[in-house]
Amino acid sequence: MSAVDPARPDIVAFMAEASAALGTSLPAPKDVFHFGAVGDAAMADKRLRQAIAGEKSATTSWPIPDPLYWGVGDLSVILDGEGNPGAVMRTTSFIRCKFKDVAEDFALAEAEGDYRAYREGHFEFYGKQKNGHEFNDESMVLCERFEVIFAARRGVEE
Repeated sequence: MSAVDPARPDIVAFMAEASAALGTSLPAPKDVFHFGAVGDAAMADKRLRQAIAGEKSATTSWPIPDPLYWGVGDLSVILDGEGNPGAVMRTTSFIRCKFKDVAEDFALAEAEGDYRAYREGHFEFYGKQKNGHEFNDESMVLCERFEVIFAARRGVEE
């Protein structure tokens, strides 16, 4: 289940705005999240801008939620650094694999630099998480590709 309630009034209003703009009735999002660590508003805003611009079209999840509550074709709302809805994305594919087996083209689609920067950044990020698991090359990760289908009219400032 999403950490942020998809029935939150601002999320519902944002999805209605997206539906009107796209001329179709969109279902409720399966997930509502921001990129990066909790409390890192600048990073959340940067990754949101990259996703809206089409520079970022992938994200890695660890540990993999069980059960997985969203799938290919489902919608999610990406929040900005202040927790406001910033974009609607559609999941286009999933691959489950060991971290050591993440493909370079996927890593580059995360828009976090080269393959080495992707690996180092994820080791640092996941290494700080306190979830009862240790992150390493053998950890199973969820590699998700997505497309942004709607962005908020207000921009996320640099």
